[in-house]
Amino acid sequence: SSGINAEWPLRPGEIEHDKLSVEKCDVFNKEEMRPHVENAEVVLSCLGFPLQRKEPVPYYLQVAQVLSETMHEFGKRRVVFMHSWYTHPESRARCRGFFLKNFFLPYVIGQSLNGMRLSEEYLDSTDHLDYTCIQPAHLLDGPVTDKKFILNETDSCIADAAQEINRADVARYMLDVIDDESSYRKIRAIGVGVDG
Repeated sequence: SSGINAEWPLRPGEIEHDKLSVEKCDVFNKEEMRPHVENAEVVLSCLGFPLQRKEPVPYYLQVAQVLSETMHEFGKRRVVFMHSWYTHPESRARCRGFFLKNFFLPYVIGQSLNGMRLSEEYLDSTDHLDYTCIQPAHLLDGPVTDKKFILNETDSCIADAAQEINRADVARYMLDVIDDESSYRKIRAIGVGVDG
């Protein structure tokens, strides 16, 4: 066991879906992942890991590699990851807010974002996965809504979107995008309008 605890970001009952089952296993252990991946049509990964200051958080890449190898073994293709806005370092310069841009991104979550970026680059190098990386704005604990999503596939942030989004809405988007072939092999920043 890796000693790292990672969980689905929703609380029980926050969002229900007839085709969704939440599985618990060591995501760094291919042997433990096998039965879960073998019986799945699609894999959703919403993992978060402890912050690091000096180097990219390695766990995002490690999970992507283990999932990729395990899915390839069983001929599974569809996987949806949740990452974050600002995984592209260039996008951080366009960030709104002095504190966010000059302190929080570089010194608090910068290495997490860098780790997510390494995972995205790895996924792009594969040829057997129909992946989608969802990059939401700052996550809030509010309920699921019917707000319309704003998407950006060319940058890892969205200038005209709200700076936050409910976790439940991110889950709603991830479930909605599962069968959307236009999202295959894409990295999409998502947000909602400032006024909803």
